[in-house]
Amino acid sequence: MALPLVKTIRDINDKFSYTDENPGGKRDDSLVSCGQNGSYNELQYIYDTYLAPKIASNKFTKQKALDALNSACVILDSPRARTSFYAYLEAYLDEDIFPK
Repeated sequence: MALPLVKTIRDINDKFSYTDENPGGKRDDSLVSCGQNGSYNELQYIYDTYLAPKIASNKFTKQKALDALNSACVILDSPRARTSFYAYLEAYLDEDIFPK
């Protein structure tokens, strides 16, 4: 399945809408949100913290990172388990990215 091209994290966030009814809840650490809730943007955090350093060291391109995030958000069922989300990104990008 070919997904529409995304150019920014916002392009991905705009596909998803949610309201965090239980901010800071027990399950928050184990789940990944693809939508933006207020000022919190989890995809931007993942990109900045984990993917951008790999892009800077030429492990993959910015576009491939965006494609991976987009694909994970579309393909994985919601709620998206963090372990599954991270494993999907690593498989898509063929790179160890996240601390084990």
